[in-house]
Amino acid sequence: MTRKPQIAVALTVLGLAVSLAWVTPSSAQTDNWVMVGSSINYDRGSDDTTAGQAYSLAANPAERGGEASGKFGFVRSEPQAYAPFPIRLNRFVKRYLLDYLHAPEGLQGSFNRSAPYLSEMVGELRRFGVPDDLVYLAFAESAFSKHGKGPWQFTSATAKRFGLHINPYVDERRDPVLSTRAAAKYLSTLHEASDGDWTMTLIAWNNGDRAIDRYWSIRGPNLEQFGNLLPQRTRGLLGRFMAVDYIARHARAYGIVPASFDEPPIYRTVRVSGGTSLSWLAFEHGTTIERLRELNPALLRDITPPYARAYSVRIPSPQRQAAATLPALY
Repeated sequence: MTRKPQIAVALTVLGLAVSLAWVTPSSAQTDNWVMVGSSINYDRGSDDTTAGQAYSLAANPAERGGEASGKFGFVRSEPQAYAPFPIRLNRFVKRYLLDYLHAPEGLQGSFNRSAPYLSEMVGELRRFGVPDDLVYLAFAESAFSKHGKGPWQFTSATAKRFGLHINPYVDERRDPVLSTRAAAKYLSTLHEASDGDWTMTLIAWNNGDRAIDRYWSIRGPNLEQFGNLLPQRTRGLLGRFMAVDYIARHARAYGIVPASFDEPPIYRTVRVSGGTSLSWLAFEHGTTIERLRELNPALLRDITPPYARAYSVRIPSPQRQAAATLPALY
């Protein structure tokens, strides 16, 4: 497989922009693209004026002087020195943005459900060198729901390949932290296989490991035309991901309360013997079975796996239990 250095450099600079060239060549010439900087691993020495510009979506474009799009407008905000994970907002991604913002309760629910776990999830990504923003892939995949194989939507084969257990007692794809650890391993593996190109990493995430060779061979120098060759499901996933990522950075401006990467967990973890019932744990720690189910979504029954010598279970943290109310996970 031959990979020209100049192509690799171009993709590194453009980042995820390639995956957003989802219009025909004729309409691509007139599409209004803007680039949004990211909050990850920024090196001021490598900044450029385009990637350093951030745009925000104003609820009142008349006040902000932005381009009207329904009741929302896209306007330039103060430059933010954040790279190298740029996002291009073309009409395709704007449609996702507007869908989320016209019904913000859906995205707010996702943030609420992720709140108890997000700091640990981001910690798992950082352990494997994966950018923080990629936590929002879980939102794009499932709206942070258990439906359809957990937040990251792993197939059983991929889940088991990266250390998750699936059996009649547990499905660890449903556990936000454990599944994020597996996702971080997988993303890191794909990133290495794609010569450090996050765009190709995300394409392979959605299409399997072999997609790296397949799309390297057909992409050519024209990144916009290459974007048109991506499967519709890939364009949709990346569009949702970028829209959620963008809104999360500007959440309070749109009346959405974001989940914090730094919020301490409202639970602690204890090791118990295999076959321990949730009813006993609830009695022992002064909580309810329902609360334990919420905190331990991987458990398919009200008992820890009988075959395990020991199993980690989350219980409400006494220090924060009175001050925090855990939203229903699913």
